[in-house]
Amino acid sequence: MSRVPAPLARRDLLRAALLVPATGAAVVTCAALGARPWRRRPPALLSEGVVIGADGVVEAIPPGLAISYAPGTRVIASAQGTAVAAAQLQRRDGVRLPEGRWGGLIDAALADLLALTGPALDGDAAGAADLPAGAVIAGPVGAWRYTWPRDASFAAAALSAVDLHDEALGVLTHLAGLQRSDGGFEARYDIDGDPPDDRPAQSDGAGWLLWAAHRVLVDGVGADELDVACGAALRRAAEKLVALTDTPSHLPAASPDYWETPERTLTLGVAAPVLLGLEAAAALEREGIDLGPSAGRMAGRAAVVRLAMERAFAPDWGRHVREEHVDAAIALVGPPFTQALSGAQRVRADAVSRMRRESGGVAPGESWRDDGVSWTPETALLAWSAAALGRSQEAERLLGWLEEHRTALGSLPEKVSAGGAPAGPAPLAWTCALVILAALKAEPGA
Repeated sequence: MSRVPAPLARRDLLRAALLVPATGAAVVTCAALGARPWRRRPPALLSEGVVIGADGVVEAIPPGLAISYAPGTRVIASAQGTAVAAAQLQRRDGVRLPEGRWGGLIDAALADLLALTGPALDGDAAGAADLPAGAVIAGPVGAWRYTWPRDASFAAAALSAVDLHDEALGVLTHLAGLQRSDGGFEARYDIDGDPPDDRPAQSDGAGWLLWAAHRVLVDGVGADELDVACGAALRRAAEKLVALTDTPSHLPAASPDYWETPERTLTLGVAAPVLLGLEAAAALEREGIDLGPSAGRMAGRAAVVRLAMERAFAPDWGRHVREEHVDAAIALVGPPFTQALSGAQRVRADAVSRMRRESGGVAPGESWRDDGVSWTPETALLAWSAAALGRSQEAERLLGWLEEHRTALGSLPEKVSAGGAPAGPAPLAWTCALVILAALKAEPGA
């Protein structure tokens, strides 16, 4: 019987990997960038990627270093053949990946997403711990080592889309355990399942949970399995959405959304997930999921909220009610999320050009600060939208841009500077999930 090698000390891990300097980006002058003197300093890359050591611990790789992985994983190559490597490959058992143009991009994004799901984290300012199964952390460093319900919901959808149903159910089960008693969610959660600060709750979480649960059901998970994993949470989430829309306008109150900024006026980034959650709840009911006290009310409430959104946001479909500045949430009011709301496709047609930044991706919205920085989650979200709308050239351009602006290790960063350099943490779980979903939709014959 073969013996498993003793695990390396964490700090010896990178030294043992024959680390070599990664190709550095060329230094570009402000004049060459067309940068304005009042712009902020370009954002820095915080991690090149992640590595899983022979001890199973996930560690962020510092910028400028390269490492070799065991195939299909983020396990260090020197640990290939160990129990840790076998366990990571086992998580991919039964995976369904395309072999076409985007197969490699999907495979790398999936490897990173799995590494960020239920990891044993190396020591960091945010603490060191073994996270529960299904806990999706946004990124491997600092302030990203938390679980955002929105990110986790998209992770569940992406894992389900490649037939990793048990992984997807694990994410939903973990989200169910984080849910507040009123059916809503905090903005984010630490490794102990508690909010790390006093930032206000965000009203989109209940909607995203229901949306993700419905996608998992459509992808082939049985209704009974789904009910066991998170049925009680789905019932609480449905009640929460009914309460949020039990207003004279039938729209929820203002709340922070994916911009993570205080809001006084309702945003499309909150209203749309509420609608999507109501529509998902109605679909779950049709598939036999018991939604408890809200049973029988979801389809009617969804129709009312849809009309209310059209009254409030049309014809401009801007970020805020009665505002024309578009943001990435325009993708949420059409395919692949829902049947397009009145007038939304007209606005979606030029949304990418209105939000485009110097390096070729998009900002979170048209009114976002003009620092030239592109954000990968919003770029991937619009790529998925483009693929679903049949805008194949736009989808291919955005996916190609995302592929080209990964780190030297092939991880998707949070941001890309005006000069085209990856920035922020890499990998970013939300971007990984969105790229998987977008690329699957963009594959020929999808």
